[in-house]
Amino acid sequence: MIPKRIIQTGTTWLQPVGTNVITSALRRLHPEFEYDFYDDQRVERFIEVECPEYKSLFKSFKLPIQKYDLFRYLVVYKLGGFYFDLDMMLSESIASLLGEDCVFTFEGLTLSHTLTNDLKMPWEMGNYAFGASPGHPFLAAIIANCVRAHDDPQWVKPLMRGSPAFAGDQYWVLNSTGPGLVSRTFAENPELTKTVTVLMPDDVCNVETWHCFGRYGVHLMEGSWRPHSQRLRRRLARIFEAHRQSQVLKQRKICDQPKVNCRVLAWGPHHTLHINTLTQQPRVSVLIPAYNAEKTIAETLRSVLNQTWKNLDIVVVDDGSSDQTIRVAEGFRKRGVRTIPQENRGAAAARNHAFSHADGDYIQWLDADDLLAPNKIALQLLSRPNLGKRMLLSSSWGQFLYRTDHAHFRPTSLWRDLNPLEWLLCKMDQNTFMQTATWLVPRELSEEAGPWDERLLSDDDGEYFCRVLMASEGVHFVKKSKVYYRSPGLAFGGLSYVGQSKRKIDAHWLSMKLHIGYLRGMEESPRVHKACINFLQTSMLYFYPDYPEIVSQAQALANEMGGALVPPALSWKYAWMKSTFGWERAKSGREFLLKLRWSTARRIDHLLWGLSRSKLAGD
Repeated sequence: MIPKRIIQTGTTWLQPVGTNVITSALRRLHPEFEYDFYDDQRVERFIEVECPEYKSLFKSFKLPIQKYDLFRYLVVYKLGGFYFDLDMMLSESIASLLGEDCVFTFEGLTLSHTLTNDLKMPWEMGNYAFGASPGHPFLAAIIANCVRAHDDPQWVKPLMRGSPAFAGDQYWVLNSTGPGLVSRTFAENPELTKTVTVLMPDDVCNVETWHCFGRYGVHLMEGSWRPHSQRLRRRLARIFEAHRQSQVLKQRKICDQPKVNCRVLAWGPHHTLHINTLTQQPRVSVLIPAYNAEKTIAETLRSVLNQTWKNLDIVVVDDGSSDQTIRVAEGFRKRGVRTIPQENRGAAAARNHAFSHADGDYIQWLDADDLLAPNKIALQLLSRPNLGKRMLLSSSWGQFLYRTDHAHFRPTSLWRDLNPLEWLLCKMDQNTFMQTATWLVPRELSEEAGPWDERLLSDDDGEYFCRVLMASEGVHFVKKSKVYYRSPGLAFGGLSYVGQSKRKIDAHWLSMKLHIGYLRGMEESPRVHKACINFLQTSMLYFYPDYPEIVSQAQALANEMGGALVPPALSWKYAWMKSTFGWERAKSGREFLLKLRWSTARRIDHLLWGLSRSKLAGD
């Protein structure tokens, strides 16, 4: 996957007005992309620090353009992203290309006899605009050939056959570091080219499609690296070049479209992108709110990056953490993870902030301590062909502490296909739920449901997915798709833990009232009333007897639906505390013992997890 980064280079930061207009438009089209500009000093510093083995080669090139050709390959190879010349005008965002591994563009039909006749590649690729994931092998091969061309001039000479006689020095540059070298690398490495996507026009003989970055923009070719001396010689070279190109076009028009050993994104005269449906991959935004998660977020991000579905947009919003959460997350930036800091405003606000930066067709919500199975997203998306566009996708989920191979997957009545009404009925009647990360939500449902309710410090996900569910056609459950839920929140003070916080108690009660309102809005019937009363009764333990005003409101709501609530019952393990010490001490004791139990289990599981990792490292 190509990270959201745009790289450009120029002699200095100060550029002509026309260039500034072009680059400003490019940046406005990509507000979520990181923009890196390298002036001469920064280019040299990059070579010295990041690529010292190429320092002597960089300095020994005769012309500056050769140096900067090498630099553009090196910087994209090291960091990943898209490189654009300063005279590259874009009219559309390139976000749809982020799921590719490596993207180059068609430049025009070649004049080189070697490329056409010997290598069977009658066209050339442009290097004025391209993108790749970090460390892509095709870029590595291009860099290696730059070294070879510099060290062995005889290797370059075959490509010169067919070049205008009056422009030998200019074509030497093109074939030693420029488009000619890129094209030769492509033609001579058929295994590598299978990982390259080429933006090819439908008709390679239509000169209007030459020097275009597919449907996304056009290379204006206003900048020139060619020497300003020898103007007469340059003029004669252009005349000869135009004549040769007209001959090549006549020859090509009676031949078939050139065969390409790679994935092709074809675009026609109306700039319409045609993609084979088998290769069409919806983009999935994985949105992760994080607060003081430095111990778990790296593992969470690795579970996302290991997904078999590669067209991902990964956004981490750090909610004002006081630890090193943001620093750990930023360590994954080169792999395409975007990190966005905000002041501490709560999980719901962090999720809303993340969604505002998302560009996916589907939304995968994920907490910073939970994990996705490697094929979680792929299995859900591959189940789509027989489903409607507004179907929610859910998955299995299991609880774990540290060892995912010991996760407990306990099916509930929600682990099946259900329509929205039946799903809510089951949830509220049986006091069950689906964990946040199990859902894969079509973007249109996320937009229709609206933002997360930032008033809800507890059960914000339960209330949010009620709204998503009501906007949907129903839920499709994919059993083999799995999520690992690090639990319980009680032991770790997580979002699911309500405790005795007045703000969380009030938020939980608000969420309950909203739940009941949503269900009754869908159907007013005895079975709905029964489910709502059961829902109220189950949650009485949170409120009784410390919050009599909420208990009174809950009782009135149950009475309105023809039912009544009774004081909650404690299990036999804690009932004796109530009869001996009273309700308040019994609830505190229950909470203490549950924390002690899960904290002990957590320490033991962490120890066993560490031992298993040590054993694997030893093996």
